[in-house]
Amino acid sequence: MSRAQVRALRSIDLGFSDLDNALRFFTEVWNLTPAGESGGVHYLRATSAFHHILTLRHMAQPALLRMVFDTADADTVDALHAQVLAHGLKTIDPPGRLRQPHGDYGFGFKDPEGRNIAIVCGVKDHADAADRPDRPRKLSHINVNAGDSEATFACYRDALGFTLTDTTRRLRFLSCNADHHSVVLGFTGGDTLNHIAFEMPDLESVMRGAGRMRDDRRAIEWGPGRHGPGNNVFCYFLGPQDMPVELTAEMQQIDVTDRARTPEQWTWPPGRLDYWGISAAPSARMDAAGLRYKFTGDGWRLDEWR
Repeated sequence: MSRAQVRALRSIDLGFSDLDNALRFFTEVWNLTPAGESGGVHYLRATSAFHHILTLRHMAQPALLRMVFDTADADTVDALHAQVLAHGLKTIDPPGRLRQPHGDYGFGFKDPEGRNIAIVCGVKDHADAADRPDRPRKLSHINVNAGDSEATFACYRDALGFTLTDTTRRLRFLSCNADHHSVVLGFTGGDTLNHIAFEMPDLESVMRGAGRMRDDRRAIEWGPGRHGPGNNVFCYFLGPQDMPVELTAEMQQIDVTDRARTPEQWTWPPGRLDYWGISAAPSARMDAAGLRYKFTGDGWRLDEWR
């Protein structure tokens, strides 16, 4: 019997102590569009149909609150809840009705290292979903560090239905749709953030986004380049309160014929970390920044959504 599977990384909920600056950054520099505000929570959308891909709120310390994954329907939500229970996780919300714009039905839980996750279906999304130059389409992926990568990987594979698409010396790449990866798991760093990646419609939009970051007096921390796993182009930056963010495009599309490569198959000549080889390694600032961000609080509880 096949496993139930989430079908997309829908949104990420974030908190900042300087909320005004975070809103300015993500709307004026990063080019997301406000999609509403309720109870101090601000909803920001990309150009895809998803109602929002980020929520921002004030918190005493900048933090990650929750990852939200999309599913096809209530039956899939129930099947995923059963898989989470069968995996032995204890911190779990029961499935139930939700208020829009969060969806019709869903539940929350904590993964083995304490990351808050929500599983939802039936969100009333936007009718317009055409690409627009220089604006993000959607969340491409979230890359999280892991203190126990084996336990976290087993949860995402067995409880959420992710497929392993590649492994390097430092990272596992996981897919839940035709994109090569929607979640990346590191092998070190504890339960912290590596970065959040936003998909742009093309390379030109990535480069013009880098220009806007320069105008905002923010340096490129790594890139431009083209990754091995995923074959996507990239530029990395530090956003508000040094949150690590990536602009990416041209993600590899996969199907059942693709086979995951191993660390031995992902090696680079000396001095290279990507196909192009025109950029130095990630900055020390970039490497250190994500370690300050952890999932916090009771974000696995969806009480505020009911």
